[in-house]
Amino acid sequence: MREAPRGPPAAARGPPLPDSGKSGADAPRSTEVHVGETVKTGRTGTAPDPEERVELLLRDLRTSRSGLSSREAERRLLHHGPNELQRRGGRRWPKELARQVTHPLALLLWVAAALAWVAGIATVAVAIVVVIVVNAAFAFVQEAQAERAVEALAAYLPHRAKVVRDGREEEVEATRLVPGDLLVIEEGDRVSADARLIDGGVEVDLSSLTGESVPAYRSASLADTGVPLIQARDLVFSGTTCTEGEARAVVFATGMRTELGRIAALSERVGREESPLETQVRKVAWLIALIAVVIGAAFTPVAVFAAGLSLEQAVVFAVALLVGNVPEGLLPVITLALAIGVRGLARRGAVVKRLSAVETLGSTDVICTDKTGTLTENRMRVTAVWTDPGSSRSAPRPARGTPVPAAPVPTAPPSGPWPRPWPPATTPTPTPGTARSGTPRRWRCWRPPGPWESPSTPRGANGSGAATSTSTPS
Repeated sequence: MREAPRGPPAAARGPPLPDSGKSGADAPRSTEVHVGETVKTGRTGTAPDPEERVELLLRDLRTSRSGLSSREAERRLLHHGPNELQRRGGRRWPKELARQVTHPLALLLWVAAALAWVAGIATVAVAIVVVIVVNAAFAFVQEAQAERAVEALAAYLPHRAKVVRDGREEEVEATRLVPGDLLVIEEGDRVSADARLIDGGVEVDLSSLTGESVPAYRSASLADTGVPLIQARDLVFSGTTCTEGEARAVVFATGMRTELGRIAALSERVGREESPLETQVRKVAWLIALIAVVIGAAFTPVAVFAAGLSLEQAVVFAVALLVGNVPEGLLPVITLALAIGVRGLARRGAVVKRLSAVETLGSTDVICTDKTGTLTENRMRVTAVWTDPGSSRSAPRPARGTPVPAAPVPTAPPSGPWPRPWPPATTPTPTPGTARSGTPRRWRCWRPPGPWESPSTPRGANGSGAATSTSTPS
C-alpha cells in the first residue's frame, strides 16, 4: 500500500496557499487546511497522494467539484509554471556544433592544417580548414533538421483543454492547466495532465506511455491500492487519448511532474554513446596519425644524410609527407554518404536524428519490438465492405467522436453470368451492389458470394456481408 505520512501540525506547515477565490458551497471547508497527506512519488519532490479519498484530495489541492476560479488559476500558474515538457540545458547548438569540429578525423585535419601552416604551405592549410568548417556546418544542419522533425512528431500534448472554472465549462490553452483544475474529458480528447477521475468512466489509449495498443478502462468508481500509479484504474495521464466515454477529473500534476514528464527527464539523463561507425572512424584516425608520424620521422634523417638537405628543409619535407598522408577527403565523403542515406530514409517516412545511426541501421538484421500503437498509428481503416443483396442500409450510422468517412453502398445485384472467373479478361467496372478497391492495375470487385472470385480463395462464399480493415503503419 502506498505510504501516505501525515504532515506536521497546521501551525508548522508554513504559509497558507493562495485563496482559491471561492465562497459559500464552492469554498473549501476550512481556509486553514494545508497540504497535509503527501506521498513521495517518482516525480520531483512531494505531491498530494492521488490515490487518497476524493474528498481528501480535493482538500489537499484546495479545490472543489466546481473547479477553481480564474483568479486562483492564474496564481497557481505563476507558482507551478506552464504545463509543458522542458528540456535541460536550454540551447544546445553550440555544443552540437563543437562536436562536429572535434570529430576524430576533424582533429587529425586540424593538426595537419597547423603543421602545413608552420611549414609555410599556407594554401594547403587554408584548404584543410575550409574542408573542416564546411563539413561541420553541413552535418550540423542535417542533424538540426532531423531534431526539429522529431520534436514536431513528439507533440503529445494538445493545444487546448476543456476545464471547469468559475463554475462553468470553458476551453483554455493546455499549457495553462494547474493542479486543482477540474478537467472535462470526452471521446477523442487527448489528456493534458495527470488527473484523478471524480465522475464518469472512460477508455484511454496508454500506448504513448506503455506501448500497449488495447485501450484501458478507467472509472471514478474503481480504486486500487498497492499498485504503480500507471496501473491505477481511477487515474488518467498526460499524453494519453480518450477513445470512449466521458468523465471529469481533478488535475494533481502538470508539466515535468507528470508521468510523461518523468519519462522525459529520464531520457534527458541518458548519455550519448558512440555508434559502431564512430568507433571505427576513431580507430582509423589514430591509425592514420600513427602511420603519418612514423613516415615523417623516418624520412627526416634520410633527407638530411642521404639527400643532403639542411635540417630545416628536412623538417619541412617531413611535414609535407605527414600532411600528404592525411586523407582530407575522407571526412566529407563519410558525411555526404550518410546524408544521402538520411534523405533516402526521409522519403520513406523515417526520421534519423544522428547521421552515424544510418550505418547502424544498415547493419541491423533483426528488430524485435512490441510497440503496437507507437510504431503504427493505432488506428483502424476500412479497406473493403461487403453488403447483403437487397439490404436497406444506405449509409453507416455515424459514431460519436471522429468517425471514419464512408460512402453509401448501393445493393442492387449485377447482371451477367455468375460466378465470373478470376482474373477477369478486362478491367471490371463496379456495378450497383459491388465495391472496388486496390490500385488501377489490381481492381478487385465482388458481391457476396462475389461476381469476381479467385479459384483458390473465393470471397463471401456464405453470401453474408463482411468488412475488412487494416492498421495503417506510420
